Amino acid sequence: MQYRKDIDGLRAVAVLPVVAFHAGFNQLPGGFVGVDVFFVISGYLITGNIFAELSRGDFSLLRFYERRVRRIAPALLAVLVAATALAYFTLLPGEMLEYARSLIAAVFSASNVFFWTQAGYFDSDSSTKLLLHTWSLSVEEQFYIVFPLLLSFLLRVFPTRLKPIIWGLMAASFASAVASVALAPSAAFYLPHNRAWELMIGSVLALGMVPKIRGAWLREAAALSGLAMIGAAVLFYREQMPFPGAAALLPCLGAALVIAAGETGPTLMGRLLSWRPVVFIGLISYSLYLWHWPVMVGAQMNSFLFGGAPAMAIKIGTVLVSLVLATISWWLIERPFRVGPLKLPRKALFQAAGAAAAVLVAVGVAGQVDHGLSFRYSPRVQQIADLLTDKSHRQMREGTCFLPSGSTVDDFDMACVRQDPRRRDYLLIGDSHAAHLWYGLAKAMPGVNVMQATASGCKPTLTHPGSAEERCVALMDRMFDTYLPAHKVDTVVLAARWKREDLPRLEATLTRLRGQGLDVIVFGPIIEYRSPLPRLLAVSDRLHDPDFVDEQRIDVSGVDREIGKLARKKGARYVSLASAMCPAGHCLEIDPKGYPVQFDYGHLTGSGSEILARRVIARDPTLSQGPIAAAPVTASAKGA
Repeated sequence: MQYRKDIDGLRAVAVLPVVAFHAGFNQLPGGFVGVDVFFVISGYLITGNIFAELSRGDFSLLRFYERRVRRIAPALLAVLVAATALAYFTLLPGEMLEYARSLIAAVFSASNVFFWTQAGYFDSDSSTKLLLHTWSLSVEEQFYIVFPLLLSFLLRVFPTRLKPIIWGLMAASFASAVASVALAPSAAFYLPHNRAWELMIGSVLALGMVPKIRGAWLREAAALSGLAMIGAAVLFYREQMPFPGAAALLPCLGAALVIAAGETGPTLMGRLLSWRPVVFIGLISYSLYLWHWPVMVGAQMNSFLFGGAPAMAIKIGTVLVSLVLATISWWLIERPFRVGPLKLPRKALFQAAGAAAAVLVAVGVAGQVDHGLSFRYSPRVQQIADLLTDKSHRQMREGTCFLPSGSTVDDFDMACVRQDPRRRDYLLIGDSHAAHLWYGLAKAMPGVNVMQATASGCKPTLTHPGSAEERCVALMDRMFDTYLPAHKVDTVVLAARWKREDLPRLEATLTRLRGQGLDVIVFGPIIEYRSPLPRLLAVSDRLHDPDFVDEQRIDVSGVDREIGKLARKKGARYVSLASAMCPAGHCLEIDPKGYPVQFDYGHLTGSGSEILARRVIARDPTLSQGPIAAAPVTASAKGA
């Protein structure tokens, strides 16, 4: 297949939004779609080369895999070595254990399957997953393993049925992806059969299965439309939206249009993409993708090293460091192993790659045998750090009374809102920041039946932003529009990870609830940290710096005051969790057994929830008693 500069330029269009998105530039909220553009490009180029060789009758599977190893292995192995060194010096034992497993998965091109098995709302923080980005490389490698064999078989056995079979397989993959987005979002994102259709869009172009774009004006329109489609996805897509599924069509078809437009002649967009600086970014795009994520994760894990540096400076710095490393990697690793002095004969290449892979696997095995190379830390640090991966400390009733991402409202167990005629009934509604309060409130208020209706990322309001998931809207509608009008509840408790933008929706919700005569308690935002509290405490202990944790605390006082002012204005009772956690400026961090009271950036452990709830009730005993006088309740008689 003839080299096209504009395709390297398209690679730049794909990689730069991904890097910007991961760096935290909110101006490109849909930058993650660059990976999907990469899939289309890869499918086009790989299929084109395979088909050309098959047509000439000189296709060699061994030679194909040799090219893939030359292209992929050197830079990947270098990044794995660097990431492993970074992990050794920065990751805590539990994190290192997970890293060791992910390292083995990356070596065997199974990262996507590994991270799929790890996916979950309270999965370990992605800010410590140094190899998370290798999932997309694994998807491509799995495609490379299967598709050449499939194409060779079809051309030999069913040459006249090639097109309908390829179209059928692509349609089946797309249908699976659309269904999985609704039923199993993690599977839709990570698994190859749900991503294959994106690579196959490039394949059908390379196989000539779509009409060529003839005519200069049509080519110009197609190229411009394609870039506009990619740009629209980058600018307007949101991380919270259901993806990939049908939503991935926009950037994938956009990439296909740009590629197709350049097949039959030059275009203005093609010339722009062929501009030398853009092409250069495309040439280093593989190395840039490989290096940028470990750089950004490393910067986030070690943010304390930057002191009071502005967040924007850190973002720009990580991007620049990534570009420098990518350029060095391309010049000194990628090119020499492909076309330069380090280009090894096939046998030596496979032996060298195999030996390097074996060493990395051995490191991964050692990391598991020694429980994350725990000898690096004191027993005290190990105890603190264990909370990062020990889920027994979490008391939220996940999967029944708390719906995580990927669930539906049908998964909600109505027993979670069953009333008790012998006790007062409080209905706790909200997101995970409401769910983590349930355990403590139930312990601290034995005379109260604390019912729970919570879902991840779901604010307890009547209306929701456009990015809200269907299960969130459905659960809140069920509680506010169906359950509360039909049941006499003594008190409604609203809690969430409140932000300023929630104020108008919360005000409308309080107006309605108080107008219905309902007693309402609003819990304010909880203390949060820039990194998981167990990690911060462990680092503090390791650095012998008692002020370190305080320096990493996020100020929520402004939102706390605004939410409190609104709640009191609407006649609701307000609980400042921030004040309860940090009386007189001394914040609750450790429980009596020496464990952190929060297992990540802000979610409470069971112990932390109970301690905080008892503090809250001790400060205001009326919270577990009668409601504020209000208008007559219009709901029906109390019942189950």
